[in-house]
Amino acid sequence: MRKLTDPLPTFANFLARHSAIIALAVFAVVGVAILDDYGIASDEIAQRGGGHASLDYVLGDEDALLEGYVERYYGVAFEVPLAAAERLLRLEDYRAIYLSRHLITHLFFLVGGFFCWLLTYRLFGSRLVALIAMLLFLLHPRLYAHSFFNSKDIPFLSMFIIALYLTHRAFRRDTARAFALCGVGVGLLVAVRIMGLTLIPAVLGMLALDAFHAMRREGRTGARRALANAGAFCLASAATIYAAWPLLWRDPSELITALRLTASHPVANATLFRGEFVQWPNIPWDYIPAWALITTPPVALALAALGTARLASLCAGDWRGALSNSTARFGLLAAACALLPVVAAISLNSNLYNGWRHLYFIYAPICVLVAFGLRWISSLPKPGFRAAAYALAAVGIALAVVQMALIHPYQNDYFNPLADKSALAERWKMDYWYVSRKEALETILKTQPTERVLVWDGVTRRNVESNMRLIPPDERRRLSVNPNFPSFRIVSGDGGDDGGEVVWRRGVYGAPIVSVIDSRAESEAAFRENLAAARASTPLANGGGFGIYRDGDTLIYAKENCGEEDALGTFQLSIIPSDRADLPGRLRKAGLAYETSRFDFWSYGATLGGDCVIVRELPDYPIHALETERWIDATEGATWRATIQLGESLTEYAAALSAPPGERKASGGGFDMYADGDTLVYIKKSCDDDDARGRFFLSAFPVDQDDLPQSARDAGSDHEPLNFDFRRHGAALDGKCVIIRYLPDYPISHLQTGQWIPGEGELWSAKIPLAGYHERYRRALSALSGEPSARSDFTVWLNGGGLTYVKEGCGEEDARGRFALSVFPVDQNDLPQSARDAGFDHEPLNFDFHRYGAIFDGKCVIIRDLPDYPIRRIETGQWLPGEGELWRVEIGVGG
Repeated sequence: MRKLTDPLPTFANFLARHSAIIALAVFAVVGVAILDDYGIASDEIAQRGGGHASLDYVLGDEDALLEGYVERYYGVAFEVPLAAAERLLRLEDYRAIYLSRHLITHLFFLVGGFFCWLLTYRLFGSRLVALIAMLLFLLHPRLYAHSFFNSKDIPFLSMFIIALYLTHRAFRRDTARAFALCGVGVGLLVAVRIMGLTLIPAVLGMLALDAFHAMRREGRTGARRALANAGAFCLASAATIYAAWPLLWRDPSELITALRLTASHPVANATLFRGEFVQWPNIPWDYIPAWALITTPPVALALAALGTARLASLCAGDWRGALSNSTARFGLLAAACALLPVVAAISLNSNLYNGWRHLYFIYAPICVLVAFGLRWISSLPKPGFRAAAYALAAVGIALAVVQMALIHPYQNDYFNPLADKSALAERWKMDYWYVSRKEALETILKTQPTERVLVWDGVTRRNVESNMRLIPPDERRRLSVNPNFPSFRIVSGDGGDDGGEVVWRRGVYGAPIVSVIDSRAESEAAFRENLAAARASTPLANGGGFGIYRDGDTLIYAKENCGEEDALGTFQLSIIPSDRADLPGRLRKAGLAYETSRFDFWSYGATLGGDCVIVRELPDYPIHALETERWIDATEGATWRATIQLGESLTEYAAALSAPPGERKASGGGFDMYADGDTLVYIKKSCDDDDARGRFFLSAFPVDQDDLPQSARDAGSDHEPLNFDFRRHGAALDGKCVIIRYLPDYPISHLQTGQWIPGEGELWSAKIPLAGYHERYRRALSALSGEPSARSDFTVWLNGGGLTYVKEGCGEEDARGRFALSVFPVDQNDLPQSARDAGFDHEPLNFDFHRYGAIFDGKCVIIRDLPDYPIRRIETGQWLPGEGELWRVEIGVGG
């Protein structure tokens, strides 16, 4: 017999007692060592954005969670801490940001593994059973890979096992404090992903069952305790959901919207399933069962099946006893959490894609069932059963480790022996989040140790751009995404149908998941073809040494004797359509009149010998004009800018320039305005870019106010739909600027137009009289009778519901400045709310002569309508900014 001081039993006892902590420490060390091997998943960029948006909202930015931002409906209880950690650590480089996210996500996965051990140990009192359950939890190959780059499904899985542990703890302790802590855990679970709501009725159902038993045993005392437990749980879970989900702070009903979005997600991605692409709503009923069965280690499936069988036998023998026994009842809860979500997804025909990742969380209760099965087999009377059970678990764990090592870092593409590995790529979707792009980019950089490399992904720009963020900064600068003429293409599968030479390929089980194709020769030929097309035509414009050409739906920038300095900075292309209705809906909704994109040279260009070429595809709708520019430093403005007129509008503008319609009606800002019928033309000679800046305003004043649209009647003129910018309605031809505007079809008295720059104010304005303009004022003069109401520089008549101002021998000098008009009511309550503190109406009544007056036959005449409430007196006058008041009179109205 060994002495008690012998170190071997002591060390063995130490290992047994602390096996879980030791195993987790090993996992942590390995995780840090291989952290850089995993790419960025397609959804990671959006997930990070949602976390930062919610954190900004928490910090006071009310606009951070605007309507239409779909990411706000995803739980952020894990994303907000990730965003906060990024800011606290002051991480700015993308590589550091995403590696830190991967590390924290993986460590939280290990925390989930620890709670799996803790829960199963509390259930069965066996450290060995708990250790095996924890190892199977952590060594699920797909979940292990996802634990680095999946910051929504894996944290939900970990939080689910934590919530299950807190639920078991609450029922074991049977106190309100324990149930409040359980509520906090479930609330956080819901705030990670809203599907956590499914655990709330399960807990409340078990509480109701306990309340029934407690009433039978203890009467009202037991009922009150159960009610207190339920209240503590509900209050804590509701408060935690609200606190951990900033979206609900503004409107708690958004929780219902989020639930609806989860139930019927608008994205319908196609997934390869058994050799066919399936897409919601035509998802086969066995989609989730099939994916789970072929991608989960067989030992976990076998032991979970044994655990389920054991629970079924307990219920069949004594279901009342099973429901009252805490261990068996918790096993039933685990089985329900594993099976009911699958049944619900099948019954509701849920929108599923990307394998079974939406239901990865069911692996947490599956591991509880694994422990049930293992404990049952090991407790059978024959010793051989126990040895066989532990041997089976050990072999299964060892095989999982070997498989993970062999296919590293693509454990996310793990398939077990139930899958036919001879045709994996043809039957099942692989690498659906395109994390393989990272290794592909690293391989390309190794083959091109110094040159700048143009790459493209065969699916979307997002996949390759996101994985570029994990490349070290010095190497990342050599990469550019070029969708038209890349040097190398990264494609899913073997790339056999894509043309070009396959220079690298990576796969698992002999099935290719990603390939790199050398497309330099093909891309150079295409660039040279575009360059030849450009040189065979006349440039539409020139800018910074680039000639800009059009070849069908292709815009080509070409420059000879081009150097690296010509590839610096940012280019911008604005496409102004002939009809704004042709713009994409998101741009129209934002009120934009053109489509703008910014790009760098390498995204759409290349150098060929001493030439630079940029190729941009144009949309297929009719284009009015193009504007393009380039700047090196945004703070210094554009280094060059060019405007290109396209389409049939050129003929129309050239005709208007050579023969303006009608006679010249007015001038302003160097523009001469011509009007005839429903056409208004602005012409300016010797015009440059500065003359086309800002916005132009145009207001139409009708002969009859009833002709105005209802929305414009309060203002007395039609203006909002008539305002415009030069890009949309103008053209620069032969050094001249031409603008064409079509007027409303009702009789117009006069127009007011001008130009203004945001932040600088009005540049100029002009009044354009049209047919019927002077007639209105002549009618007003002929209607005057009796003595005027006041005399000053202008003679003022109070005539019915308005004022008429008249000055004889009047010219433009008399129309300067602003006119003041203040109305004092009989009853203060008649005033608009905004004018009640002042006691009179004035701001909306003040006016300028150009808008409300006319000069003809040597007279100045102004017509102003008054408010329709009873008026006690009126004050009016004229003043010049910087000079002061010219005159003022008071008119008593009476009443």
